[in-house]
Order: sequence, then C-alpha cells, then structure tokens
Amino acid sequence: MRAAFAVLAGVLALGASPPPTIYHVVTRPLCAQLHDRIAPAIGMMLQNDTTIKKGPAYFKQYNLGALYGSGPSTNSQNDRVTRDPGGSTSNMSQNIALLGMENLIRPLANNIIAIQTILDSPQLTKPTGREDDDRRLSEIRAKLLQALAVQNASLDIISGFVDTQQMADLQHAGEGYISSIAQPDSSNASISTPAPNPLAVNPNYAGLPPNPYAIDPASIPGLTLGYNPVTRLQDALTWTISEAQSRENEAAKAVMASAVLCGNAPASPAP
Repeated sequence: MRAAFAVLAGVLALGASPPPTIYHVVTRPLCAQLHDRIAPAIGMMLQNDTTIKKGPAYFKQYNLGALYGSGPSTNSQNDRVTRDPGGSTSNMSQNIALLGMENLIRPLANNIIAIQTILDSPQLTKPTGREDDDRRLSEIRAKLLQALAVQNASLDIISGFVDTQQMADLQHAGEGYISSIAQPDSSNASISTPAPNPLAVNPNYAGLPPNPYAIDPASIPGLTLGYNPVTRLQDALTWTISEAQSRENEAAKAVMASAVLCGNAPASPAP
C-alpha cells in the first residue's frame, strides 16, 4: 500500500467513533487541524493521483491513433467516451483520447482549488498559541503544497494539450467548406467538400505556422528518431506522477510523526 494511503488511514483514525461512555476530549490544535483540514486535503490529493494516472494511457492512445488509425480504447469501459468525428483531429481513436483527457480536467481543477483553499486557511497559517504545534503544522502544510504544485503541473500538461488540439479544430474546421466554395461551378460534375490535407495541417501547432528556425528534435542528442510532441508530453506527465509520489511520501512522514502525538489525547468522563 502506498505511503500516502497509510497517511490518510492514520489521520482518519483520529476521528474514529468514541466508546459508549461520553467523554470531554481536550484536543490540542495540532490534532484538531490534522482531523479537520489535513485529512480532507490528503483525501483529495489521493483522488487527484488516481485521475492523473489515467493521463499517460490517453496520450499513448492518441499516439497510436496517429500511427494506426481508429482502434479500441486503451482505457476501461467506464472511461470510454464519444465525440463527433467531424473535427480536424485525424480519427476516432484520437478523438476518444482527447475527450477522455478533457474529462480529467474539471475534477482535477476543482480538487486543486479546494486543497489550496484548505491549506491557505487561517487555521493553518496563523499561530495557534502552541509553538510546537505551529512548527509541525507549518512543515506539513509546506510539504503538501510542494506535492500539490506537481499535481498542478500535471493538470497544466493535460489541459494545455487539450486546449491546443481544440484550438486546432477551430482553426481548420471551415477549410474544407472554403475550398468547396472557391471551386468553379460545373454542371457536369458534382462538387464535394474536400477534407483538409493532413500533410498540410499539424494540429500540434494549434493553427499557427511553425517557427522556421525550429530545431529538428532528431538532431538533439539523447532524443530518439521517433520523438514527437505528444510523446514528450506523455513522458513529462509520467515524471510529474513520479515526482508527486515522492513529495507525498515526504508529507506522509511529517503527518504520521504528528499523528502519533495525537494517539493518546487526554480525556475525562463527563459527569
């Protein structure tokens, strides 16, 4: 089991149901914030991990669609989506992958905003009156913010790619119709609507012409001949997933060290 899950289980244990006897529990600020704010933040970060890990499969599916055309989804049945294939994305497999990525964006963004709001709350940023608790909470908050920053980078990678492809769709959507209108009228042949030339349209540039001084990636040491922008994004997302795990593990150590102090909270039976 991943350390982050162990952290969440340990923190949530602080809120376990009390015994039948009614107690008045004296809770130190550290323990209260671990239960009320740190645990919910960790829970949403774990949700983000699950969501982000779907991203590399979608990038892989998008790449395979470019190489082999439409094919079955590489994701589970629950993740399969449909999209109008009339856009400029080259085939249905790529369309499915792109919309799958699009469906990851909102839950990630909502969780990241909620986590940031929790970690910036006055209860975690202002002194509690106990110097030791303040130091521990500040350390936990800093480590969670570091992990959240990497999750936000993952969101940027996914949403940036989706935005780029959607801009390309808008840029090239009417090219076929414009070409059709420009054709001379002929009573001897029906006029069809030609599709954009796939060799002249690169959706990775979102409708913008490439820089004439761009460096050929194949000429850069360390990059394979098969390099392409989508593969680079896939690799970047894989790195952010690994880096987030590393930072979450560091946060886990800080949370568990503090949770131990809350395991024997003083209590007295109610009169």
